[in-house]
Amino acid sequence: MRKLTMLGTGNAMVTRCYNTCFFIELDDGSLFLTDAGGGNFILHQFEVVGFDYQKCHHMFVTHGHTD
Repeated sequence: MRKLTMLGTGNAMVTRCYNTCFFIELDDGSLFLTDAGGGNFILHQFEVVGFDYQKCHHMFVTHGHTD
């Protein structure tokens, strides 16, 4: 593992940056995304940290919501 970047943390009561997700850049440069947050701020966070989602070919989803 080469680099871990947090894209946001939080819980139901926070008002900013509450996407609990992160990505790992592996030694070979490949990107591995864990979760993707609520979708309401994630694309902005990708841009802020320089995450090129078009280069991400692996994703781990820890849970889902029915709401």
